[in-house]
Amino acid sequence: MRPALLGTAALALAGIAFSAHATEWVSYGQSENGAYYFDKSGIRVEGDHKRVWRLFALREPQAGVQSGKALIEFQCKAGTFRYLRTMYYSGPMGQGKYVGGAKEQSAEPIAPGTMIGELAHKICAQ
Repeated sequence: MRPALLGTAALALAGIAFSAHATEWVSYGQSENGAYYFDKSGIRVEGDHKRVWRLFALREPQAGVQSGKALIEFQCKAGTFRYLRTMYYSGPMGQGKYVGGAKEQSAEPIAPGTMIGELAHKICAQ
């Protein structure tokens, strides 16, 4: 196969893999600090566990962070959640330079009246 044709085929396959999951950020609320979204098309269910990506966009950058993404797992029946992965970015809407993050954390109770409580309500109802 010619190199140009091989390169074109590789790009086409990469495009197919990338488009397999198009992120659909849906707003679910705002706080005094910023706006919150979740990836409606990326919700994953494993028994009573539901995983979803959350995005936050700060009104004002804090310590070089303007936005972040977190993979959150909800245990709906137990009423708990935990962060599996968190990533912070210098730009809006999960863009810009990666400036740090956090790894998996222990499960915590879902507190009503919080942004995580609001997200749990939407995710666990599905």
